[in-house]
Amino acid sequence: MVLRRLVGDRVVMAGQLAHLTAMAELEHVQVRVIPSDGPWHTGLAGPFMLARLPDGTEVAYLDNQLRGQIESDPLDIATLGRRWESVTGEAFPCRRSIELIREVARTWS
Repeated sequence: MVLRRLVGDRVVMAGQLAHLTAMAELEHVQVRVIPSDGPWHTGLAGPFMLARLPDGTEVAYLDNQLRGQIESDPLDIATLGRRWESVTGEAFPCRRSIELIREVARTWS
């Protein structure tokens, strides 16, 4: 639904989705779209990013309306890892997600 919810104007939406598509095509980035016709899913509880640093350290970044938060606690990282696995089970594959984002971007142009 977020791909189709107007934020700003049509030009802003088209630009945001074009940028999202460009980022999603980077080899180290995965963007997954959960179909809007499915039930509520834990992946919809809020955005998060998982990262593995060059030294092997795993961290997560969570964002909410008040602030961003970096987590390094192994238990929290494991919990978010399980949530990511759950998201990948419900979401479109990366390539299909990018195609969908492009399709919706064209509707904003």
